[in-house]
Amino acid sequence: MTAFKSLVVENFVAFQQKLVWQHASLNVIIGENDTGKTHLLKLLYAMGRAIEDYSKKKAGPEPKDLTELLAQKLRWTFLPPKLELGRLVSRGTGNRLSVELGWNTDGHLKFGFGKDTVSKIVELQANGLPELEGHKATFLPPKEILSIFDAIVATRETVEIASFDDTYYDLVQDYRQPTTAGKLQDNIKKVFKHLEEVTGGGEVEMEKDGSIVFRRGKEVFNMHQTAEGIKKIGILSRLMRNRRLTPAGGSMLFVDEPEVNLHPKAIVLFAEMLHEFAQSGIQVYLTTHSYFLLKRLEQLARQKNTDYSLLDLRKQSGAGVVGTVTHLADGLPQNPIVEESLRLFDLDVQLDLAA
Repeated sequence: MTAFKSLVVENFVAFQQKLVWQHASLNVIIGENDTGKTHLLKLLYAMGRAIEDYSKKKAGPEPKDLTELLAQKLRWTFLPPKLELGRLVSRGTGNRLSVELGWNTDGHLKFGFGKDTVSKIVELQANGLPELEGHKATFLPPKEILSIFDAIVATRETVEIASFDDTYYDLVQDYRQPTTAGKLQDNIKKVFKHLEEVTGGGEVEMEKDGSIVFRRGKEVFNMHQTAEGIKKIGILSRLMRNRRLTPAGGSMLFVDEPEVNLHPKAIVLFAEMLHEFAQSGIQVYLTTHSYFLLKRLEQLARQKNTDYSLLDLRKQSGAGVVGTVTHLADGLPQNPIVEESLRLFDLDVQLDLAA
Protein backbone atom coordinates (compact mmCIF):
# COMPACT_ATOMS: atom_id res chain seq x y z
CA MET A 1 0.00 0.00 0.00
CA THR A 2 1.84 3.09 -1.25
CA ALA A 3 0.63 6.09 0.74
CA PHE A 4 2.49 9.04 -0.76
CA LYS A 5 2.56 9.36 -4.55
CA SER A 6 4.45 12.55 -5.28
CA LEU A 7 6.31 15.53 -3.85
CA VAL A 8 6.83 18.92 -5.48
CA VAL A 9 9.06 21.48 -3.76
CA GLU A 10 10.41 24.87 -4.78
CA ASN A 11 12.55 27.39 -2.87
CA PHE A 12 13.00 24.89 -0.05
CA VAL A 13 16.53 25.12 1.43
CA ALA A 14 18.91 23.96 -1.36
CA PHE A 15 16.06 23.37 -3.84
CA GLN A 16 15.69 26.73 -5.55
CA GLN A 17 14.29 25.19 -8.72
CA LYS A 18 11.12 23.12 -8.75
CA LEU A 19 11.77 19.47 -7.89
CA VAL A 20 9.11 16.96 -8.98
CA TRP A 21 9.47 13.49 -7.47
CA GLN A 22 7.13 10.54 -8.12
CA HIS A 23 7.21 7.96 -5.33
CA ALA A 24 7.28 4.16 -5.21
CA SER A 25 6.97 1.55 -2.46
CA LEU A 26 10.69 1.99 -1.72
CA ASN A 27 12.51 5.24 -2.44
CA VAL A 28 16.27 5.85 -2.23
CA ILE A 29 17.85 9.32 -2.12
CA ILE A 30 21.53 9.67 -2.98
CA GLY A 31 23.83 12.64 -3.44
CA GLU A 32 27.03 14.14 -2.17
CA ASN A 33 27.16 15.96 1.16
CA ASP A 34 25.06 19.13 1.40
CA THR A 35 22.69 18.26 -1.44
CA GLY A 36 19.55 18.18 0.74
CA LYS A 37 18.97 14.43 1.12
CA THR A 38 18.05 14.60 4.81
CA HIS A 39 16.02 17.77 4.24
CA LEU A 40 13.72 15.93 1.83
CA LEU A 41 13.47 12.95 4.17
CA LYS A 42 12.59 15.17 7.14
CA LEU A 43 10.09 17.18 5.09
CA LEU A 44 8.16 14.07 4.10
CA TYR A 45 8.31 12.77 7.65
CA ALA A 46 7.11 16.06 9.17
CA MET A 47 4.10 16.11 6.85
CA GLY A 48 3.32 12.44 7.44
CA ARG A 49 3.60 12.78 11.21
CA ALA A 50 1.53 15.99 11.28
CA ILE A 51 -1.24 14.28 9.30
CA GLU A 52 -1.04 11.29 11.66
CA ASP A 53 -1.33 13.55 14.73
CA TYR A 54 -4.19 15.48 13.13
CA SER A 55 -6.14 12.26 12.46
CA LYS A 56 -5.66 11.13 16.07
CA LYS A 57 -6.62 14.44 17.67
CA LYS A 58 -9.56 15.50 15.53
CA ALA A 59 -11.96 13.11 17.29
CA GLY A 60 -10.57 13.86 20.76
CA PRO A 61 -11.55 16.44 23.38
CA GLU A 62 -8.88 18.91 22.20
CA PRO A 63 -8.67 18.75 18.39
CA LYS A 64 -5.95 20.82 16.74
CA ASP A 65 -5.80 22.47 13.36
CA LEU A 66 -3.54 20.85 10.78
CA THR A 67 -1.76 24.15 10.10
CA GLU A 68 -0.77 24.40 13.78
CA LEU A 69 0.40 20.79 13.95
CA LEU A 70 2.37 21.04 10.70
CA ALA A 71 4.08 24.30 11.70
CA GLN A 72 5.11 22.85 15.05
CA LYS A 73 6.35 19.63 13.49
CA LEU A 74 8.41 21.47 10.86
CA ARG A 75 10.00 23.73 13.48
CA TRP A 76 10.93 20.89 15.84
CA THR A 77 12.02 18.52 13.08
CA PHE A 78 14.36 20.98 11.36
CA LEU A 79 15.29 23.13 14.39
CA PRO A 80 16.02 26.23 12.28
CA PRO A 81 17.71 29.19 14.03
CA LYS A 82 15.30 30.68 16.60
CA LEU A 83 12.83 27.99 15.41
CA GLU A 84 11.75 30.34 12.61
CA LEU A 85 10.04 28.65 9.66
CA GLY A 86 11.26 31.32 7.27
CA ARG A 87 14.79 29.96 7.63
CA LEU A 88 13.68 26.99 5.49
CA VAL A 89 13.16 29.24 2.46
CA SER A 90 16.04 29.16 -0.03
CA ARG A 91 18.55 31.93 0.54
CA GLY A 92 19.19 34.36 -2.28
CA THR A 93 15.72 34.10 -3.78
CA GLY A 94 12.85 36.53 -3.46
CA ASN A 95 10.20 33.85 -3.76
CA ARG A 96 8.19 31.88 -1.25
CA LEU A 97 8.69 28.29 -0.29
CA SER A 98 6.16 25.99 -1.94
CA VAL A 99 5.49 22.33 -1.08
CA GLU A 100 2.86 19.94 -2.44
CA LEU A 101 2.48 16.34 -1.29
CA GLY A 102 0.16 14.05 -3.25
CA TRP A 103 -1.43 10.70 -2.51
CA ASN A 104 -3.89 8.36 -4.22
CA THR A 105 -6.06 9.98 -6.91
CA ASP A 106 -6.53 13.58 -5.81
CA GLY A 107 -5.42 13.70 -2.18
CA HIS A 108 -2.93 16.45 -1.51
CA LEU A 109 -1.42 18.74 1.10
CA LYS A 110 -0.09 22.03 -0.23
CA PHE A 111 1.45 24.85 1.78
CA GLY A 112 3.83 27.75 1.46
CA PHE A 113 5.38 30.65 3.35
CA GLY A 114 7.95 33.41 2.98
CA LYS A 115 11.26 34.26 4.61
CA ASP A 116 9.66 36.39 7.32
CA THR A 117 7.45 33.57 8.62
CA VAL A 118 8.15 32.75 12.25
CA SER A 119 5.80 30.10 13.64
CA LYS A 120 2.50 30.09 11.71
CA ILE A 121 1.51 28.70 8.33
CA VAL A 122 -1.31 30.71 6.79
CA GLU A 123 -1.26 29.37 3.24
CA LEU A 124 -2.39 25.71 3.36
CA GLN A 125 -4.74 23.54 1.31
CA ALA A 126 -5.60 19.92 2.01
CA ASN A 127 -7.84 17.38 0.31
CA GLY A 128 -8.45 13.68 0.92
CA LEU A 129 -7.01 13.56 4.45
CA PRO A 130 -9.40 10.75 5.51
CA GLU A 131 -7.61 8.48 3.02
CA LEU A 132 -4.51 8.61 5.25
CA GLU A 133 -6.29 7.90 8.54
CA GLY A 134 -4.49 5.12 10.40
CA HIS A 135 -1.17 5.71 8.63
CA LYS A 136 1.87 5.98 10.88
CA ALA A 137 5.16 7.75 10.08
CA THR A 138 8.37 6.53 11.76
CA PHE A 139 11.86 8.03 11.39
CA LEU A 140 15.18 6.30 12.17
CA PRO A 141 17.92 8.95 12.44
CA PRO A 142 21.60 8.14 11.79
CA LYS A 143 22.50 8.16 15.49
CA GLU A 144 21.05 5.39 17.64
CA ILE A 145 18.78 6.61 20.47
CA LEU A 146 18.98 3.84 23.05
CA SER A 147 22.14 4.97 24.85
CA ILE A 148 20.90 8.59 24.96
CA PHE A 149 17.26 7.72 25.68
CA ASP A 150 17.12 9.52 29.05
CA ALA A 151 18.91 12.59 27.71
CA ILE A 152 16.39 12.96 24.87
CA VAL A 153 13.48 12.66 27.27
CA ALA A 154 14.97 15.13 29.78
CA THR A 155 15.80 17.85 27.26
CA ARG A 156 12.37 17.69 25.62
CA GLU A 157 9.98 16.87 28.47
CA THR A 158 11.65 18.62 31.40
CA VAL A 159 13.25 21.78 30.00
CA GLU A 160 12.19 21.72 26.28
CA ILE A 161 15.67 22.51 24.99
CA ALA A 162 16.24 22.17 21.24
CA SER A 163 19.09 19.67 21.63
CA PHE A 164 17.38 16.77 19.83
CA ASP A 165 14.98 17.27 16.96
CA ASP A 166 11.63 15.52 16.68
CA THR A 167 13.02 12.60 14.69
CA TYR A 168 14.76 11.55 17.93
CA TYR A 169 12.02 12.50 20.36
CA ASP A 170 9.23 10.92 18.30
CA LEU A 171 11.24 7.70 18.03
CA VAL A 172 11.59 7.63 21.84
CA GLN A 173 7.81 8.00 22.10
CA ASP A 174 7.27 5.23 19.56
CA TYR A 175 9.69 2.92 21.35
CA ARG A 176 7.91 3.48 24.67
CA GLN A 177 4.69 1.96 23.37
CA PRO A 178 4.04 -1.54 24.80
CA THR A 179 4.35 -4.61 22.64
CA THR A 180 1.28 -6.61 21.66
CA ALA A 181 0.68 -10.22 20.74
CA GLY A 182 -0.64 -11.20 17.35
CA LYS A 183 0.12 -12.85 14.04
CA LEU A 184 2.87 -11.29 11.93
CA GLN A 185 2.82 -11.01 8.15
CA ASP A 186 5.28 -13.29 6.33
CA ASN A 187 7.47 -10.41 5.14
CA ILE A 188 7.71 -9.08 8.71
CA LYS A 189 8.73 -12.56 9.87
CA LYS A 190 11.57 -12.44 7.33
CA VAL A 191 12.69 -9.10 8.80
CA PHE A 192 12.92 -10.76 12.22
CA LYS A 193 15.09 -13.52 10.74
CA HIS A 194 17.48 -10.95 9.28
CA LEU A 195 17.54 -9.17 12.65
CA GLU A 196 18.53 -12.38 14.40
CA GLU A 197 21.40 -12.82 11.98
CA VAL A 198 22.70 -9.31 12.64
CA THR A 199 22.38 -9.54 16.43
CA GLY A 200 23.50 -13.15 16.78
CA GLY A 201 20.11 -14.18 18.11
CA GLY A 202 19.97 -11.42 20.71
CA GLU A 203 17.33 -8.76 21.16
CA VAL A 204 17.12 -5.23 22.53
CA GLU A 205 14.44 -5.10 25.24
CA MET A 206 12.87 -2.60 27.61
CA GLU A 207 12.66 -3.81 31.21
CA LYS A 208 9.70 -3.14 33.53
CA ASP A 209 11.66 -0.35 35.25
CA GLY A 210 12.15 1.42 31.91
CA SER A 211 15.80 0.47 31.47
CA ILE A 212 16.92 -0.86 28.08
CA VAL A 213 19.16 -3.91 27.76
CA PHE A 214 20.50 -6.23 25.09
CA ARG A 215 19.70 -9.85 25.91
CA ARG A 216 21.39 -12.77 24.15
CA GLY A 217 20.71 -16.14 25.72
CA LYS A 218 21.50 -15.88 29.43
CA GLU A 219 23.71 -12.82 28.94
CA VAL A 220 22.37 -9.33 29.59
CA PHE A 221 24.21 -6.15 28.54
CA ASN A 222 23.36 -2.52 29.19
CA MET A 223 23.38 -0.10 26.30
CA HIS A 224 26.91 1.14 26.96
CA GLN A 225 28.16 -2.45 26.59
CA THR A 226 26.27 -3.02 23.36
CA ALA A 227 27.67 -2.42 19.88
CA GLU A 228 26.46 0.72 18.10
CA GLY A 229 25.18 -1.24 15.11
CA ILE A 230 23.13 -3.61 17.26
CA LYS A 231 21.58 -0.69 19.16
CA LYS A 232 20.64 1.02 15.93
CA ILE A 233 19.18 -1.96 14.14
CA GLY A 234 17.77 -3.68 17.25
CA ILE A 235 15.20 -0.95 17.77
CA LEU A 236 13.27 -2.31 14.78
CA SER A 237 12.24 -5.37 16.77
CA ARG A 238 10.22 -3.40 19.30
CA LEU A 239 8.72 -1.15 16.61
CA MET A 240 7.40 -4.25 14.86
CA ARG A 241 6.23 -5.91 18.08
CA ASN A 242 4.35 -2.83 19.27
CA ARG A 243 2.79 -2.54 15.80
CA ARG A 244 4.37 0.80 14.98
CA LEU A 245 5.86 -0.80 11.86
CA THR A 246 3.01 -2.78 10.42
CA PRO A 247 1.30 -2.94 7.03
CA ALA A 248 -2.08 -2.87 8.81
CA GLY A 249 -3.56 0.59 8.48
CA GLY A 250 -0.58 1.85 6.52
CA SER A 251 2.92 2.74 7.69
CA MET A 252 5.79 4.82 6.34
CA LEU A 253 9.39 4.26 7.40
CA PHE A 254 12.04 6.96 6.91
CA VAL A 255 15.67 5.91 7.45
CA ASP A 256 18.54 8.40 7.30
CA GLU A 257 21.84 6.72 6.34
CA PRO A 258 21.08 3.20 7.66
CA GLU A 259 24.68 2.13 6.98
CA VAL A 260 26.11 4.25 9.83
CA ASN A 261 27.96 2.01 12.36
CA LEU A 262 27.13 -1.16 10.43
CA HIS A 263 29.52 -3.75 8.97
CA PRO A 264 29.07 -4.32 5.19
CA LYS A 265 27.41 -7.69 5.86
CA ALA A 266 24.94 -6.01 8.22
CA ILE A 267 24.35 -3.24 5.65
CA VAL A 268 23.35 -5.85 3.07
CA LEU A 269 21.03 -7.50 5.60
CA PHE A 270 19.52 -4.11 6.42
CA ALA A 271 18.85 -3.60 2.70
CA GLU A 272 17.01 -6.91 2.68
CA MET A 273 14.98 -5.84 5.73
CA LEU A 274 13.95 -2.62 4.00
CA HIS A 275 12.99 -4.67 0.93
CA GLU A 276 10.79 -6.94 3.07
CA PHE A 277 9.15 -3.91 4.68
CA ALA A 278 8.36 -2.51 1.23
CA GLN A 279 7.06 -5.88 0.03
CA SER A 280 4.79 -6.10 3.09
CA GLY A 281 3.10 -2.80 2.25
CA ILE A 282 5.14 -0.41 4.40
CA GLN A 283 6.32 2.53 2.28
CA VAL A 284 10.07 3.05 2.72
CA TYR A 285 12.23 6.15 2.21
CA LEU A 286 15.98 6.23 2.84
CA THR A 287 19.15 8.18 2.18
CA THR A 288 22.48 6.46 1.69
CA HIS A 289 26.13 6.85 0.77
CA SER A 290 26.68 3.07 0.75
CA TYR A 291 27.46 1.15 -2.43
CA PHE A 292 26.66 -2.11 -0.60
CA LEU A 293 23.15 -0.99 0.33
CA LEU A 294 22.43 0.61 -3.01
CA LYS A 295 23.67 -2.41 -4.98
CA ARG A 296 21.67 -4.90 -2.90
CA LEU A 297 18.46 -2.90 -3.31
CA GLU A 298 19.07 -2.73 -7.06
CA GLN A 299 19.54 -6.52 -7.17
CA LEU A 300 16.32 -7.08 -5.23
CA ALA A 301 14.39 -4.67 -7.45
CA ARG A 302 15.61 -6.48 -10.56
CA GLN A 303 14.99 -9.91 -9.07
CA LYS A 304 11.41 -9.07 -8.06
CA ASN A 305 10.82 -6.63 -10.97
CA THR A 306 9.74 -4.12 -8.35
CA ASP A 307 9.31 -0.40 -8.94
CA TYR A 308 11.85 1.04 -6.49
CA SER A 309 12.82 4.65 -7.22
CA LEU A 310 16.24 6.29 -7.02
CA LEU A 311 16.46 10.08 -6.63
CA ASP A 312 19.95 11.35 -7.52
CA LEU A 313 20.57 14.87 -6.18
CA ARG A 314 23.34 17.06 -7.62
CA LYS A 315 24.39 20.66 -7.16
CA GLN A 316 24.01 22.88 -10.21
CA SER A 317 26.14 26.01 -10.30
CA GLY A 318 24.07 29.06 -9.42
CA ALA A 319 20.80 27.13 -9.40
CA GLY A 320 20.82 25.07 -6.22
CA VAL A 321 20.19 21.33 -6.27
CA VAL A 322 18.45 19.39 -9.02
CA GLY A 323 17.25 15.79 -8.93
CA THR A 324 16.93 12.96 -11.44
CA VAL A 325 14.62 10.00 -10.81
CA THR A 326 15.34 6.52 -12.20
CA HIS A 327 14.10 3.01 -11.38
CA LEU A 328 16.31 0.44 -9.70
CA ALA A 329 14.64 -2.40 -11.61
CA ASP A 330 16.31 -0.93 -14.73
CA GLY A 331 19.74 -1.21 -13.10
CA LEU A 332 22.03 1.28 -11.39
CA PRO A 333 22.64 4.41 -13.44
CA GLN A 334 25.98 6.17 -13.28
CA ASN A 335 26.13 8.12 -10.04
CA PRO A 336 28.84 9.39 -7.66
CA ILE A 337 28.69 6.26 -5.47
CA VAL A 338 29.22 3.91 -8.41
CA GLU A 339 31.76 6.25 -10.02
CA GLU A 340 33.91 6.33 -6.87
CA SER A 341 33.80 2.52 -6.63
CA LEU A 342 34.95 2.26 -10.26
CA ARG A 343 37.70 4.83 -9.68
CA LEU A 344 39.14 2.76 -6.84
CA PHE A 345 38.91 -0.38 -8.99
CA ASP A 346 40.83 1.38 -11.78
CA LEU A 347 43.52 2.36 -9.27
CA ASP A 348 43.83 -1.30 -8.29
CA VAL A 349 44.31 -2.26 -11.95
CA GLN A 350 46.98 0.40 -12.39
CA LEU A 351 48.82 -0.78 -9.26
CA ASP A 352 48.69 -4.40 -10.46
CA LEU A 353 50.06 -3.45 -13.90
CA ALA A 354 52.86 -1.41 -12.31
CA ALA A 355 53.92 -4.26 -10.00
